[in-house]
Amino acid sequence: MEVDQLMTVVPDVVRAKVAKVSHMEKPQPTVFDIVAWYEPSAHFKYTRGVRKAFEEMAREYTKSTLLLGRFGGRPVMQTDIQGIGVATRVEIGRLSLFKGHQQALIKGVFDMFRDCMGRELVSGPLERMAIHFSKADSRGSVRDSIRQAFSEAFGEECSFLAPDVDQPDYLLVGHSVDYQTLIQYLSEDSLYHSAHRGRIEKVSRHLNQEVGRYEKHRFHVVPVRADGGIPALSFCYTGEEPDRRVEAFMEGYTGERLSFVERDSFQAERHRYLGLKDYERASRRFGGLWILQSDMARFLSQLEVGSLYLFLDEDLRPEMGRVFTWEELFARQISSSRIDPASRNSQTFLEIVLESLACKHFISEEGDGFRLDEEFGRYQHVTFYELGEFRKK
Repeated sequence: MEVDQLMTVVPDVVRAKVAKVSHMEKPQPTVFDIVAWYEPSAHFKYTRGVRKAFEEMAREYTKSTLLLGRFGGRPVMQTDIQGIGVATRVEIGRLSLFKGHQQALIKGVFDMFRDCMGRELVSGPLERMAIHFSKADSRGSVRDSIRQAFSEAFGEECSFLAPDVDQPDYLLVGHSVDYQTLIQYLSEDSLYHSAHRGRIEKVSRHLNQEVGRYEKHRFHVVPVRADGGIPALSFCYTGEEPDRRVEAFMEGYTGERLSFVERDSFQAERHRYLGLKDYERASRRFGGLWILQSDMARFLSQLEVGSLYLFLDEDLRPEMGRVFTWEELFARQISSSRIDPASRNSQTFLEIVLESLACKHFISEEGDGFRLDEEFGRYQHVTFYELGEFRKK
C-alpha cells in the first residue's frame, strides 16, 4: 500500500516541476525600428537604376537578419523634397533581435547605412539617425550594444538624445561635447565663467561682421584656472603663418590681443584650446541645458535648472543623500532668487517641476520626500550634436 502511494505521489511532484518550467518566461526579442536620414542634394536623382541597386543591396543585408513578419527587417528607401533638393532616408522596421545577437546584427544595419553612401545610392552624407525600441530610455544594456556596434561600424563613439519624457522608446543618435559637470555649472566653479561673456560676444560679433578678413584663420580661447577666483582668459588664432594685420584689426576693434599658435602645437595640446561658441554655450547663465546621464542626453528647461538650486546649500553645493519634504522645498522656493518671481509662491509650479525632474532622473522620490538622484554628481553639462551637425563642426 505504501508503495502504491509513493508511486502516485512522485508523478505529481514531477508534473508540478515540469509545469513550473513550462510556465517560465521564454527570452523575448527586442524589436527595433531604425531610420537614417541623408543630406539633401539638388543633383540627386531617384532613378530606376538607383532603386534597383538599392533593392539588390537590401537583399544582401536582409539575409543576415531575423525577420518578424513579411516585411520585418527589410530595408526601405524613402525620399523627401527639401527646397530644391531631394533628401533620402533608409528605414528598417520590425527588426527583431535576441539579446545575444543584437550587437552584431545592428552593426550590420550601420554597415548598410555606410554602404549606401559608398555606392552613391543616397542623396548625401549621413545627417541624422534615430532608433526606436521598447523602454529605450531605461534599458542601458541595449544602448551599450548599440554604442559598441556604432563604434565598430563608424570608428567613433556616440551618445543618445532622449527628445521627450513622453517618448521613452525613441532615441536620436549623435555626439556630445562635454563642458563640465552639472554641479560645476550650478556653482559656476570651472573654466567656464559668465564674467567673460561680454568679451566672447564682442569678438564673435566682429568675426561675423568681417568674415572675409579672417576666413583663413581659426580663433580659440585658452582659460586658465585661478584658485578660488574667476579663471583668466586669453585669445589666440591658428593658420598657416602669423598675420600682423589680423592681430592689429582684432585689437583695434575688440581690444583683445591675440597670440599665434602653430598648427603642430595646436594639435599636440588640443585640449587646452576651446572654440568661441563652445565657451559661450558653456558659460551661458540663461536658457536650458543639455545634460548627459551616462550615455543619454536630456534637456533641462530654464525653470527646471532654477529648481535644482532648491537641493543645494548656501555654498551652492548639492546636499546629496538628504531627503527634503515638500514643505521644505516650497519654503526654499519662496525665497529663491533662481526662480522666476511669478512662480515662487505657486504650489502648482513646484508640483509640476518636481514631477518633471523625477521623470528625467535628476531627483528621486523617497517616501513623502525628494532627494537628488544617486548619480547626480556624475551628470555632465554638454551640447548634443546630431551626426551631420557634428561632422560640420
